[in-house]
Amino acid sequence: MEKAGGLGILHEDEWIIVVNKPEGMLSVGYPGYRGQTALDALQERYRSRGKRRVTAVHRLDRETSGVMMFACSAAAAGKIMDEWQEMVNERRYRCVCLRSPGARELDDEGTIDLPIAYNKHDVGFVPTGKEADSIKVSERAVTRYRVIERGADCDLVECDLETGRKNQIRVHMAHIGHPVAGDPVYGADGADGAVIDRLALHARELAFLHPFTGQEMRFEVPEPASFAKALKRKVVAKGAAKGAAKDAPKKAGGKRGGRDAAPDALVPVRRAGRYANGSRFIPDGKGPGHGKPGKRG
Repeated sequence: MEKAGGLGILHEDEWIIVVNKPEGMLSVGYPGYRGQTALDALQERYRSRGKRRVTAVHRLDRETSGVMMFACSAAAAGKIMDEWQEMVNERRYRCVCLRSPGARELDDEGTIDLPIAYNKHDVGFVPTGKEADSIKVSERAVTRYRVIERGADCDLVECDLETGRKNQIRVHMAHIGHPVAGDPVYGADGADGAVIDRLALHARELAFLHPFTGQEMRFEVPEPASFAKALKRKVVAKGAAKGAAKDAPKKAGGKRGGRDAAPDALVPVRRAGRYANGSRFIPDGKGPGHGKPGKRG
């Protein structure tokens, strides 16, 4: 695989570039940031190749690795972003999720259909209905998950995004009591549990119709070997999830414990049942042992 400033180049043509971004690299910078971003690396690559205005059309968090796409011109970027929902067929992630104390075991597969709002610090949360105007400003978010392998104290989970809210997987999985390992914001920080030394979230697969040729495109990069190793490790501290333990429901759709979380809470309590906008949590399986999670359908 050809490299460009730490990025792996998976595909490039006159309209788009598809790369494998390493963890620890920002997709796009912000005012005052002095490090190299994925966008910087590509702009440097094409600086001597004519007038290419490389533009990000979606983003991965700094600590998330995996497949992402850039456009080669402002016109291409506009077309891609306008047609994103129609052209993208699959956005598939793999993550290692811890089991918060008291949380029910994940079903073999399921759908999390819960709205996400953001507090004044831009941290996402699922509104409980008690926060002022949070339901009104929240947006529908849908994450479909499937357990690939169960480990000692954590699981390897595959997530498909139907929507693309900021930190969607991290917010949703923490909210149901299964935070992504290595996540210092929404669940388990690296020092508490220590099954892995990074955010265990990887954008494994991106499939789409090429916006200009109509060709079916699919790019897949397996998750790091450290994800599989994490499954074999025991969590040292059982209090890995911040607040998720006492708030996680015993049964999907059942009563929740604890008090409603404030809008600035990092991991708010999940409100059982259906929301005003129709969102809800829907387990698809019948609990552990149902189906064969180790096989892909």
